[in-house]
Amino acid sequence: MAVKKFASDILKKSVMTVDGELIGTVNNVVVDTELGIIKSVLVKPQGGKKYSDFQADKEGRYMIPLKAMKSMKDVFVVEVTGGQKLKN
Repeated sequence: MAVKKFASDILKKSVMTVDGELIGTVNNVVVDTELGIIKSVLVKPQGGKKYSDFQADKEGRYMIPLKAMKSMKDVFVVEVTGGQKLKN
C-alpha cells in the first residue's frame, strides 16, 4: 500500500548534513509528472556556506535528489561525501 504525503508536509523543513551543518530549508519540490513521484527537493540555502556539488536552479536553490535524503522527525539529513565540500 502506497503512503500518501503532501508537499506541505515537507515545505520549510530543515535540511542538514549528517555532521549537523544546516544546509537550508525545503522551498519546493520537482515532480516527475509521468511517474507521479518527487525527483528532487529544492532547498533554499541558509548561511554563508556553499555546497559546490549540489546542482542549483536559476534561483540559487539546491536541487537535492529525494533518494539522497533521509527523513528524521523534524529535519531531512543528507550525507555529504566525496567532492561535496563546503566553501565559504
